[in-house]
Amino acid sequence: MAESIQTADIIIRGGTIIDGAGGPRFRGDVAVKNGKIAAIGDLNAVRAQREFSAEGLAVAPGFIDAHAHSDTEFTRDSSGASKLYQGITTEISGNCGDSPFPAAPGNKDEWQLDSFSDFLKAFSARHCSMAVNQALLAGHGALRKAVVGSGSKAASPAELTEMKRLLRRDLQDGAWGLSLGLEYAPGCFADQQELNELGKIAAETDGIVTCHMRSEGLQIDSALEELKEVGRSSGAHVHASHLKLDHYTVHGRAPQVWSAIENANREGIRFTADMYPYTASATALSIRCPRWSMDGGPEALLEHLQSETRKEIVEGIRRHYFNAQRAETCLFSDDGGLWPQIVGKTLRYVAESMLHTEDYADAAAQVLLRTQARAQCVFFVMNEQDMLYFLSQDICIGSDGYALPGDPERLHYNPHPRSYGAIAEFFRIAREKRLCSLEEAVRRVTSKPADIFSIRDRGRLAAGMAADITVFDPASIAPRSTYLNAVQLAQGVQLVLVNGAVALQNGRQTEERAGQLLRRSIGKQR
Repeated sequence: MAESIQTADIIIRGGTIIDGAGGPRFRGDVAVKNGKIAAIGDLNAVRAQREFSAEGLAVAPGFIDAHAHSDTEFTRDSSGASKLYQGITTEISGNCGDSPFPAAPGNKDEWQLDSFSDFLKAFSARHCSMAVNQALLAGHGALRKAVVGSGSKAASPAELTEMKRLLRRDLQDGAWGLSLGLEYAPGCFADQQELNELGKIAAETDGIVTCHMRSEGLQIDSALEELKEVGRSSGAHVHASHLKLDHYTVHGRAPQVWSAIENANREGIRFTADMYPYTASATALSIRCPRWSMDGGPEALLEHLQSETRKEIVEGIRRHYFNAQRAETCLFSDDGGLWPQIVGKTLRYVAESMLHTEDYADAAAQVLLRTQARAQCVFFVMNEQDMLYFLSQDICIGSDGYALPGDPERLHYNPHPRSYGAIAEFFRIAREKRLCSLEEAVRRVTSKPADIFSIRDRGRLAAGMAADITVFDPASIAPRSTYLNAVQLAQGVQLVLVNGAVALQNGRQTEERAGQLLRRSIGKQR
């Protein structure tokens, strides 16, 4: 594998090479030149401007976070420390139907732009930088807001044609696929025909359709079938985001859910999935409200909560939080800056100790009103055995988190620890539970997501690939982030290169911000 080169910019010497493709480990050196991997093997004769020892460490491709929401986090913090310290060099963002393009009419957010191309241009023109690469999906929710609006009405034939036109444009300009968020408004208002038709546009460029499914609990079977039908009807590769079973009545059904995915593949539908290795999810409290109450967005929900329909919304919430035990599983992580006293408290505590009620559904409605429907929660709703079963399968890892700073003073909230530890936690579990070999664990966070998302120049250690490289200690890589003290950086990663630049050295981040907004090359990728 050693190429005949004489000089390099960087050489990483004496490490255990884990190629990312699942091949057996071997001892060797890695040379980097002009932002690319130049050679791998015995490079004793090669000299470099900078040399790093990897004795006793694993040298792997930079890790790929298969599901992230870091779309515009670089505008607030360019360090991406929460991801970089885990060895992550690329994130797949624009997920769950939410992307920073296309902008809805009247949107005043300077980073909600008309197209993927405009987003790329703005990143450059505004002299932005970030430490970690991003590959952005086009969000169906953003698309629907821009064309149909935030309401529940079905897309007209003309509106569907316009959504298809905008999606085709962004995919042809290099967006990485279409993301669906079918548990959120306005994505939840789309019917099967709309999803199938948009899937056909993704299939034109051999693209992917990722999906936060309509249900991850009581209706998991019909949600899987809906996504399968998108793949069956359109020919697109479909992908279940953050696969989980989030309702106690379906705990223990992980084998059946995974079997449904395997059966889809046997039918000829390319169906893949990602997950995060935690038994708690995190999202807006408003997700527990009836879908009709979100017709028109958060503003409409707040109007309902102040009208006669409030009782119906409370009854909808009650289906989730009908007793003290269930209320204890809801931990507030973000108040939107409007009620900081609730952050780090459970719904049960807020109801009983702050609102002096044992009507937990009504307490949730009060929280929504006081936080202008901005409250975010960590929900302890999954079963460990289901999680471990999914982790034991051929599934890739996505944090469902954000590229955040390492300084807690920079955040006004307490995020889910997955932003700081999802991939590190996967390595810890794989090591301690003996779920798989080190080579397989690396493959699941490198070449597997690269193949799923058609990232052809990353995810493997090979000459000619982009020099995204992670050097880590397999025996100690682990998260330090916890649910109550989330802003703690992972341990065990010693050296990270992003596009050939040294982003982390001796376990400490440098000033380099070499991350790029990646652009997909169009053409058959399989």
